[in-house]
Amino acid sequence: MDKEEIKEYFEENEELQEKVTELADMIRKANYVVFYTGAGISTSAGIPDFRGPNGVWTCRDQGRKAPRSKKPWNLLEPTYCHMGIAKLIEMGVAKYLVSQNVDGLHVHSGVPLDKVSELHGNTNKEFCIDCKKEYFRPFRCRTARHVHDHRTGRMCEECGGELHDSIINFNESLNEDQLNRAYEHSEKCDLAIVLGTSLRVTPAASLPVIPVKQKTGKLVICNLQKTPKDKYASMILHGKTDQIFKLLMKELEIEVKSFKEVIMEKAQQIENKKKEKKTNQKKKVTKKKVTKKVNEKENIEKKKPKKSSNSKSKSKKKPKKK
Repeated sequence: MDKEEIKEYFEENEELQEKVTELADMIRKANYVVFYTGAGISTSAGIPDFRGPNGVWTCRDQGRKAPRSKKPWNLLEPTYCHMGIAKLIEMGVAKYLVSQNVDGLHVHSGVPLDKVSELHGNTNKEFCIDCKKEYFRPFRCRTARHVHDHRTGRMCEECGGELHDSIINFNESLNEDQLNRAYEHSEKCDLAIVLGTSLRVTPAASLPVIPVKQKTGKLVICNLQKTPKDKYASMILHGKTDQIFKLLMKELEIEVKSFKEVIMEKAQQIENKKKEKKTNQKKKVTKKKVTKKVNEKENIEKKKPKKSSNSKSKSKKKPKKK
């Protein structure tokens, strides 16, 4: 691997701030923002990148031991950048996301499945090869040792078919639906924002350039290294994606909550719903008891013998005079 390919660049804070201010203005003016993400946005989560100075491919090419994730896969959490993208999609500021990452952190961050194309798969997703039903797991689905063996050893709950992991390895075809949706949104895009990818793997690398080649939009690249697509970019930012996104969200005046804060809020909402359900059940029980007592009282009143009008009149008669 060429030394220039892996060299990282860091812009001064003042210069980076100026560019982020301009990027925020571009986002405000755009109608169809699409994000394109790579391994660089997950490094702060503890996952190594591929082409950095200490990336997986770099180390292997240099005969060094490839780095591994700093945390077990089930304990990985979305970064600030992940949460920021999810927030912009939630607000409708961004329309779509195309990712080369398989770590599943975009889905964990809250990005809806119909708003993302995970071109190379999702480590938490397995699917039935017969009925195509998908299963999202809280653990890493891949269990096979052979690179092109995708069987997970589990069976479909619907039809009993074999479940396969969704990871796309080299020399394997991409999921047609994921790729088609990525092309569809790239063609609608008028502002393509690349985050944390060196844009060297096709067809993913060709997607953010589509608006520029169509002359319908602009391309902004945020990456620590230079990329083969830099010549198409209206602006290039050399900085860590979390740093860029913190500056960007401040410029856009949008609050971004951490993954833990979001999880705590959801847990509180669930707890509140449980309490509300319990309270409503108590109210129903109390209402039933009150209704029952009222009915019982009414029944007792109905069962009481009524005094006849004759007996009343007899009792009221005056005694005769002798």
